[in-house]
Amino acid sequence: MNKKQFGIVIIFLLLIPKLATSQNIDSKVESLYQVKNNQPGFSIAVFKGNEIVLEKQYGIANLDYNTPITNETVFDIGSIAKQFTAVSILLLENEGKLSIKEPAYKYIDNLPRYKKGDPTIEQLLNQTSGIPEVDPYFYLADLSFNDLLTQTRVSNIIVNLNELNFKPGKYFEYTNANYILLANIIEKVSEKSFVEFLQAHIFLPLKMDNTIKKNRTYDIIKNRAIGYIEEEETYYKMDLPATIYNGDGQILTTPKDMFKWHQGIRNATIGSPELWKKMHTKAKLNDGTTIDYGLGVEFETHYGYAAMGFDGMIMGGFVSKYLYFPELDIAFFTTQNRYEEDFEDRFFQLVDLYIPSQTEIDTNQEQENVIIELPNDTLNKYEGSYIFLGNEYEDIKTGIIQLKEKHLVLKTSDGEEIGKLKPIGNSKFLMDNIIMEFDVQANNKQYRFYANENEKPWLFKEFKPYKHTELELKELAGIYLNKSLQVAKEIIFKDGQLQFFYGKGAYSIELNTLSKDLFNIPNYPIQFIRNKSGKVNSMKIMGLEFEKI
Repeated sequence: MNKKQFGIVIIFLLLIPKLATSQNIDSKVESLYQVKNNQPGFSIAVFKGNEIVLEKQYGIANLDYNTPITNETVFDIGSIAKQFTAVSILLLENEGKLSIKEPAYKYIDNLPRYKKGDPTIEQLLNQTSGIPEVDPYFYLADLSFNDLLTQTRVSNIIVNLNELNFKPGKYFEYTNANYILLANIIEKVSEKSFVEFLQAHIFLPLKMDNTIKKNRTYDIIKNRAIGYIEEEETYYKMDLPATIYNGDGQILTTPKDMFKWHQGIRNATIGSPELWKKMHTKAKLNDGTTIDYGLGVEFETHYGYAAMGFDGMIMGGFVSKYLYFPELDIAFFTTQNRYEEDFEDRFFQLVDLYIPSQTEIDTNQEQENVIIELPNDTLNKYEGSYIFLGNEYEDIKTGIIQLKEKHLVLKTSDGEEIGKLKPIGNSKFLMDNIIMEFDVQANNKQYRFYANENEKPWLFKEFKPYKHTELELKELAGIYLNKSLQVAKEIIFKDGQLQFFYGKGAYSIELNTLSKDLFNIPNYPIQFIRNKSGKVNSMKIMGLEFEKI
């Protein structure tokens, strides 16, 4: 054996462990992403340093034509697109054309001057503005996700919501509305369309040649995957071609293009290192609390390693996730055209094939709450029936708090016990590690239920169940008009019940009584408003007022 042959053998022997490890990972990846014939699937990639160390595709892009997913198939990546919007704003700031500290109304036509304060551009970016989510209002405007949803149409709904959910900066509350409005700022300041700005300042410089912002319903998008949802082992199309508004999503791309985006973050290919640092710095609330959100970026930890990225889950049948571990200089991107709420289980099984396992350190350990005892005469003032009027993510909830054997218990309206309230202060209680804080002022008894850290608490207000007479129900019937959206709703009394019409009068649903002037239809509370003489003159649905005509 000559020296050259000996050297080749040595190199080969050195490579055997690495080859074996690579083959082992490949086989495990294959088992994670198994797809049966004629099923939607996945496009995945792992980025390490300046390389794509894994890229694979599985399944079918279009079930109608049995078109396989390839490395050129483009997927709708949902809210991951918010990163492009955030960077666009920061690029404009770099050019001196705006400051994210400025109030958003300066650049958004018809944005209200809210009573609770004026959100800044930065508060739109870090989701602390208090501006309500827009999606629930589509239904009230007789729209659905199958209707043509343009930037003008959707923005018009947002700027006609005159009340903030909270004072800007007080809480974190994720909404798409914030990023839809940011797209309006980009267009106004740059004097370009949103699509033109993305193309000129992000996609072209980063050579993201296969990345497209969905802009028109009739656009031909080459190599496009269709989204699906599974029901009883059958897949159905969920694609939403008419959803074409800007800022919060509607971007289609491939793993290779996402690698170019990832490299842009690592190397500050566009903008500046300061821009990317600002984007990837955790935001703070007004009280100084740090939240796990930056400017279009979410933060999380896995095995104690800090990571940053974003998820994208959309009703159109797509799920995506991008996650970068800076300490390890490794990133993961997966996208799929099958809707799965538990997709993260598979995602982190992929992650675990590449990053070393270690004990995760809890850096947010809080001092344990001390349970105290309160006398019955203190506890009984918290008894009552309470209602939470819901939000985009949670339905209306009712409950009864009663004193039972020297303890307060929370029950459903049917009397089923939910949990025991343990006092940790005169007006503060703990139930299953969730804090409930009461305010028992006269005629305004309520409590705040802190379901999620740093997010706006659920507000439960005391209410009194009521039994209406037929005459009282008939008084509520009529046509109600919201002038700003030019939408009318009719309520009629029929067969002893109030019926609420929607879909431009095509459908109706029964109004359920909650209290004298408070009713609901699924997911929506309806509050009837009376004048000084007691006559009903309007109704409010999630803060949107409809005048009786």
